[in-house]
Amino acid sequence: MKLLVAVDEHAYSRYAVDQAASLAANTWPDVVMLAVEKKRSYVAEEELDKEQAHPKIRMLRRYHADFLETLGPDVQIYGQTPQPVEDGNSEALEEDASGRKSFRLRVRKGNPVKAITAEAQAAGSDLVILGCSHHEGGWGRGSDVPGKVADAVDCSVFIIRENMAPSKVVCCLDHAHVTQESLELINQCVTLYGADLEIVGVLKHGELKDEVEAKMGEVLDYYLERGIKALLRVVEQDSLDAFIEAGGKNDLMALWLTHKSPLQRLLPGHRVASLVNHSFSSLLILR
Repeated sequence: MKLLVAVDEHAYSRYAVDQAASLAANTWPDVVMLAVEKKRSYVAEEELDKEQAHPKIRMLRRYHADFLETLGPDVQIYGQTPQPVEDGNSEALEEDASGRKSFRLRVRKGNPVKAITAEAQAAGSDLVILGCSHHEGGWGRGSDVPGKVADAVDCSVFIIRENMAPSKVVCCLDHAHVTQESLELINQCVTLYGADLEIVGVLKHGELKDEVEAKMGEVLDYYLERGIKALLRVVEQDSLDAFIEAGGKNDLMALWLTHKSPLQRLLPGHRVASLVNHSFSSLLILR
């Protein structure tokens, strides 16, 4: 698994780093921690040391230390001290903190959405984690960055609201095309947070409720076989947006969205961005 943790200077990013580390303790992914800085052509970088020219490097080092602290002193799979990586052709400033698993600190310049999307593609990320508050998205550009990232990247995205403590994972999955990796990631979240699991089927026009429940039963059986109790419910297609937006701050809403998924047709990109930016809950977009 390849994990990209995108951070800024706000408290929600520190919380997201802590949650990313807790997830990493169970999955041992390769990690890239990314910060985005404004282009500052007026600064003569050659006259400054790296931390003066690029203060986000100092921030990344603090978050790296927080990440390792969450894992605990007995975990040695990641390195301890970031080391500069010299690459004149690189599009980003980089430090290597790898151990047995890769851990990279990177700073890109420019627009946060474009920078995060470019890094996710370059790193071949399986999951992007980024934090935001319950009221404003932060990221120096208002409240729309998390939604735009969720819409733009090709991989799964975990939008973590500040001080999230999920008591319930609400899982909207298409039974026919869901991947083993997605089912396992939800399993990890349920275990990590000690949360209840609710599996939601979408009743599309012309379908019967019994048909939808039968389809979602395959997903339900997957978790029951692993000792995870789950509830099954059905939501009408026309009520799906309102259902997701109504998720409470102690819920984690998980949506299975690929070009093959009926949910993707019900929730095209611009609607995904809107749901992310207006929802009170944390959201896990699975691809």
